[in-house]
Amino acid sequence: MEINNRLLSLLDTVIGTKGSISKDNELMYHCPFCNHHKKKLQVNVKSQQWHCWVCDAKGKFIYTLVKKLNASKSVIQELNQIYNNTKFFSGKKEDIIVKLPEEFKSLAGEDGSIFFLHAKKYLLSRGLTEDDIIKYNIGYCSEGEYKNRVIVPSYDNNRVLNYFVARSFYNSPLKYKNPPAPKDTVIFDLYINWNMPIILCEGVFDAIAIKRNAIPLLGKTVQDALLKKIINKKVKEVVIILDSDASDTMILVSEKLMRYGINISRVKLENGDPSDIGYSSMLFAISKKETVNQYDIIRQKIIWYYLQD
Repeated sequence: MEINNRLLSLLDTVIGTKGSISKDNELMYHCPFCNHHKKKLQVNVKSQQWHCWVCDAKGKFIYTLVKKLNASKSVIQELNQIYNNTKFFSGKKEDIIVKLPEEFKSLAGEDGSIFFLHAKKYLLSRGLTEDDIIKYNIGYCSEGEYKNRVIVPSYDNNRVLNYFVARSFYNSPLKYKNPPAPKDTVIFDLYINWNMPIILCEGVFDAIAIKRNAIPLLGKTVQDALLKKIINKKVKEVVIILDSDASDTMILVSEKLMRYGINISRVKLENGDPSDIGYSSMLFAISKKETVNQYDIIRQKIIWYYLQD
C-alpha cells in the first residue's frame, strides 16, 4: 500500500507531531510514549506494524497505536476507509473493538454511592483486596446495559482492552453478561510472565485470587488464541486448577496441551474454588500439585464415564 496524504494527516493528528517518510517508504514519528527528541517511532504502512526503537513500544496493527492514543471513533472509521473499507485486522475476532461500558466507574477510591458500596462489598466477599481492585482496574455500572454489575477488564500485552467480564452483585438470574466479543483471547495477558509456569483456572475471580500467573479459561477448553500463545512462548509447564466438580474440563484441557509436549500438573480442590478457599490455602494446595500423564487421563476418563451413568 502506498502512503497517501490522508493517512499521513490522520496519524499526524493522532500522534500530535508531523511525520516524515523514510527511504524505505515507512512513516517516522517522534514517539508519544517516550518523547525521544529524534523520530524513532516507525510505522510500516503495508504491514501496519509499528515500533519505537527507543522505548520498545510496539504493535501489530495501526489500530492498536491510535487506540492507545485515545483516538476517536471517527478516526477509527477513517482508518477503515483508508484501508479500502476493509477491517484492517486479519481474522474475524479482531474486527470487534472492545470498549468498557460508557457507564463504567472505577472502584478505586471512594464515591459513597449505594451502588459503589454494594459492588465493593461483593468483591471483598469474593476474596479480593483493595490492591486487586486497583491492579485490575475493576469498576462497576449503576445504570445502562450493565447496571448492578462489577466490571473486570482484561488487557493484552500492549495494554489494549481485549475483553471484560460483567458479574451481577445483586441477586440476578443472569449472573454474567458478556460483551459482544468472542472469548478467543488471552484474558489478563498484560499480567502474565510467559517464562514461568502458567496456571489455568475457570473464572476471573479465581485467577485474581491465585495472584500468580493465572489465566481464566471462561469455559471448558483452551481457546485457540491462548493455545497458540502457550506454544509460541514455549511454556514448559501448565498447572491446572479447577473446581472440584470440573473433571471433564480437566481432561479436555490436559489432552489438548499434552499433544504439544507441554508438561501438565494439576491441583486438586476438594471444596469450592480458589476464590472460596483463600490465598493461604491456595498456596498450600499449589505446593501439593500432581504431575499428569497419559495414564492419569485414561483413568480419569473411565471414572468420569461411569459417573455419568
